[in-house]
Amino acid sequence: MGAVRELALFLGTLLYAYAEAAVRLLLPARRKAVGGELVLLTGAGRGLGRATALEFARRQSRLVLWDVDTHGLRETAAECERLGATVHTFVVDCSKREEIYGAAEKVKKDIGDVSILVNNAGVITAADLLSTQDHQIEKMFEVNILAHIWTTRAFLPAMMDNNRGHIVTVASAAAHTE
Repeated sequence: MGAVRELALFLGTLLYAYAEAAVRLLLPARRKAVGGELVLLTGAGRGLGRATALEFARRQSRLVLWDVDTHGLRETAAECERLGATVHTFVVDCSKREEIYGAAEKVKKDIGDVSILVNNAGVITAADLLSTQDHQIEKMFEVNILAHIWTTRAFLPAMMDNNRGHIVTVASAAAHTE
């Protein structure tokens, strides 16, 4: 009897999931309007970060772009400004907690409260584990993990005080294929 009940429960759950998926397909959720939102994007100098910045620019968001690469950062900012976005740039090495906290304070003081934080900065090595040098592994952890924690700690309190905000964490090697 227990097997029959479990099968009925499974089929009921499956039927419910299909019905829910059909409703969501026919009546998709309304997309969040991000026009005017203050979006801070780390790793904005190229690849996925640049593409994300451009998409927010197309949607009339105000942008704060961080990257360690000055040249790439300027190029991204110029492209976003051509799309009509207001852009503020900061050269920040996200492997350094002090730089993150210092830049975050300047953003909060000079520009305002960030309502969307996109933790996109990342580094990756192409070598296998045994060929990767210790300093490369440490850099990956500093940028790919710790930087996300430091930026979140810097901007989350204001989001909580304002009872609004979004934090997006990107973890993808796809940004490194061009």
